[in-house]
Amino acid sequence: MRVSLRSQYSSFLYNLENTQSRLMELNTQASSQKRINQPSDDAIGAARILNYRSSLSAITQYQANIDTASGWLGLADESMTQVSTILSKLKALAEQGSTGTMTAPDRQAIAHEARQLFSQLVNLANTTYEGSSIFAGHKFDANAYAEALMVYDQDGNALGTATGSSTRSIMVQFLGDQGATAAVGGQDIDYRYSKDGGATWTTQTLGSVGPFALDLGGVSVALQEGYEVALSPASNTKISSGSWLTIAPTAMYMGDHESQSAVTYQGGNPVVTAVPVGGFSRSVEVQVVGGSIGGNIAYQYRLAGSSVWAPPTPVEVNTGVEEGRLETPYGAVRLAGPPGQGVTGLVLTVHADLTGVIQLGASINAVGKGVFPGDVMVRIDSAATIGSGTAISYSYSTDRGLSWSAGHSAENAGPDEALLLVPGGRLMLTERDGNGLLAENAQFVIHPQTARHNLEISAGQYVQINNIGSEIFGGYYENGAEPVFADSDVARNIFVSVGKLVAALENNDQQGCAAGLENLKVSQEYFSTQLASVGARENRLDVAGAVLAGLKLNQEERMSAIEDVDLASLLTDLSNQQLAYQTVLKSSSMIMRMSLVDYL
Repeated sequence: MRVSLRSQYSSFLYNLENTQSRLMELNTQASSQKRINQPSDDAIGAARILNYRSSLSAITQYQANIDTASGWLGLADESMTQVSTILSKLKALAEQGSTGTMTAPDRQAIAHEARQLFSQLVNLANTTYEGSSIFAGHKFDANAYAEALMVYDQDGNALGTATGSSTRSIMVQFLGDQGATAAVGGQDIDYRYSKDGGATWTTQTLGSVGPFALDLGGVSVALQEGYEVALSPASNTKISSGSWLTIAPTAMYMGDHESQSAVTYQGGNPVVTAVPVGGFSRSVEVQVVGGSIGGNIAYQYRLAGSSVWAPPTPVEVNTGVEEGRLETPYGAVRLAGPPGQGVTGLVLTVHADLTGVIQLGASINAVGKGVFPGDVMVRIDSAATIGSGTAISYSYSTDRGLSWSAGHSAENAGPDEALLLVPGGRLMLTERDGNGLLAENAQFVIHPQTARHNLEISAGQYVQINNIGSEIFGGYYENGAEPVFADSDVARNIFVSVGKLVAALENNDQQGCAAGLENLKVSQEYFSTQLASVGARENRLDVAGAVLAGLKLNQEERMSAIEDVDLASLLTDLSNQQLAYQTVLKSSSMIMRMSLVDYL
C-alpha cells in the first residue's frame, strides 16, 4: 500500500493534536480539581451539578434567614425575660402596698419605684433590632408604644384615654348632694380633682353646653353627652360612694394588629364607603344623621344588637382633616367619598372577626369569613344577581392575579345572600340598598389585616420573627376607648394592670393595691405563655438549622462525587499522557527524517 507524504503529515498532525488536547484537558482538571469543567465534559453530570448548586444556594439563603430570625427572636426573648423580672418586682411592690400597716408616705415611696418600672416596661416594649421595632407588627420604623393616660371609674370600667400629660395620677370626684345624680349635658356639674393623692383639691364646673371635657390642669377628659354620674359632697373621701374617675398612666399601641373587621351597609349612598380603623373587639353599628365628606358630620353608635344609641343626641365632628373619621369606643370608622358628598342616612355595621373586602366594579355588601393567610382575589365570570336562583360562576387567585383557579360555581338560592368558597374560608355577598347586581369581571379582594413577618427557613416552612405588641403587653389601641383584652380578661393587659397599681399607690388606695396584685398575677401568667411562644420558635430554628447543616453536607458530598476529580487517578493519567505526548513527538520526528536516499 502506498502512503503519500501528505497522508503522513495529516496523520502525524491528528495524533499530535489529539494527544495534546487530552494532555491539556488533564491539566485543566489538575488546575481546577474538577472533573467537569464544561457541559461537554459530561452533559448528564453537568445537569445534576446545576441542580445541586441550586439546592445549595437555597439552603444558604435558608441559613441566612435562620440567622436573621435568631437575632430577632433572641432579642425578643431577652427583652421579655426582663419584662417578666419587672413584673415580679411589681408584684412584690403591690403586696407591700396592700399591707394594712403601710402609711401614705410609705405607699408614695413605693409609687416612685413603680413608675420607674412602668417606664422601663414601655422602653422594653419599644425594643428594636437593627433599627426595626420587634413588637410593632409591620411598622418596623416606629415605636410600638407611646406613654399615655387612661381613664377609669370607681368600678374599674374603662372610659377611654385622656389628652395631655401628668407625672402623677389624678383623682376626680363629682360634687353634689349625697345620692343625687346628674347627666352630662343636662346641667352644670361641679367636680374637683387632686394630683397629690387627695391632699389638695381644685374645684371646677363642667358646663351644660358641649364640648364636654373635664379640665384637670393640663389634662383633659372628654365625656359623652348623657353620661350619668352619682354626686357626693366634698366631705366624702370614700371611692365606694358617688362617682369617681382616676387618670392613670398607660401605653398606647401604635403598631399593626391582626384584629379582623369588615363593614356592611344598611343604608346610604353607595358612593360612600367606610374603612374600620383600630382593633374592633365588638361589632358596632354607626348611624349618620347629617353632614358631608370633609365637613361636619353628626353620628351615633351602639353595640350591634343593642337598642340604645350612644350618645343619646348625635355628636357632631369636623372631618375636614381626618377624612370623615368617626370615633367609637372600639375603634374608628373612616368615611371615603367625593369631597362634599352628603352622608345623611348612612347606616353601617362594623363586624368584629370578619375580614374586610375591597370591591372593584360592584357596590354591594361583601365580607370574608374564615382564616385567610393572605389576599384572595375573586372574579365574577358571568353576570348574576344575588338571590336570583342562578348559580354564580367565579374564579379566584391567591397570587395577586398571576394565576387563576377557574370553573367554580356557587349556589345563589338564598333571598339576599351568596356564599363563594375560596381558600381559607368564604366570600359572603349580600345586597346593599336593594342592589345585588354582580357584573361580569367584577372583582373582590379579601384583604385580611396582617401584622406578622414570616421568614422561610426551609422549603415551604415559615417562622414568625416579629411580635404583635398588643397581644403581649396590651395597652390601648391608637383608635378606640376600650383597652386591649376588654372583651376577654382585661387583667391580662400589662400596661393597664401596672397603671392601675401606680395610681393605687400614689392615691394611698390599699384595696386598689390588693386588686393590682391579683391583676398582675393574671398578667404575668398570660405573659409567660407569650414568652414560651418565643422560646418555642427559637427551638424550632435550632432544629431547622441542624437539619439544613446536615442536608448541606450531604448535598456537597454528592455533588463532589460527580464534579470533583480523583487526584491519584488524575496524576497517573497525567503522567501517562505526558509520556504518550513525548512518544508521539519522538516517533513522528523519527519517521519524518527517514528517506530512501539514506539507503542508496
